[in-house]
Amino acid sequence: METTIRPLHADDAAAYASLRLRAIDEAPESFLSTREEEAKRSIEEIEARICSTANQVVFGAFAGEALVAVVGLRRYPLRPVQQKGFLWGLFVADTHRRSGIARRLIAAVVDEARTMGLTQIALNTGVENARAIALYQAVGFEPVEDEPDDDAFDGDADREVEMVLQLG
Repeated sequence: METTIRPLHADDAAAYASLRLRAIDEAPESFLSTREEEAKRSIEEIEARICSTANQVVFGAFAGEALVAVVGLRRYPLRPVQQKGFLWGLFVADTHRRSGIARRLIAAVVDEARTMGLTQIALNTGVENARAIALYQAVGFEPVEDEPDDDAFDGDADREVEMVLQLG
């Protein structure tokens, strides 16, 4: 079955919410919010999160009518860094992994970032998520060298790696 990629609309909110809960169930450590917090979101909150604006877009990959993968791009809102964007929430349902969907979603984000006039896309992923890190490096993201972190939370150092893609 052919997979199509397009920006999500308000009509996709229920499918997005379901896929996001599935993603949190599979990898809770990869998300800032908990399943309980996500489950409490109203359909209006979800619509606002996924609908395109001048500063954000969420792409979905559809196998037929089923939403099987998502990724978001958000422009940093502060004036000094408005030329930069942030890739967030990349998730591909396990039944569709290793099919190239993640690369296609990232390509859609990169194209949209250029259209938005962005010069850079940043992202964060878990330091132990070797497959994600390898994917991001394969499409051109580079790890940002960290300075020593004195902001350890509860004695635990930051467990994320920041990566950046410079747009020509």
